[in-house]
Amino acid sequence: MGHLRVALLLFVPLTLICGCTTQLTEAGRQVSLVTAASAQACKVLKPFTVKGSSNADALNMAFNKSAELGGDSVAVVDVADDSSIQAAALQCHP
Repeated sequence: MGHLRVALLLFVPLTLICGCTTQLTEAGRQVSLVTAASAQACKVLKPFTVKGSSNADALNMAFNKSAELGGDSVAVVDVADDSSIQAAALQCHP
């Protein structure tokens, strides 16, 4: 019985943490991540910053935000220690 209680005490917080990750929208799934070299051939639509609960969460938010801004690509400019990402929505494909 004690093992079950310990397992539940560990499982519930882990479930809550995993459930907080931002899911990619359908439009966000269509956005490509580009490198600085290939971003030079793209039109910059708008720079933006997102802050997530983790770097992976912030990256998903960046893909979604780029899609919301009409971008087909996203370039990551900087990643901070507080799980925030400075990025730019790009239009790379005609």
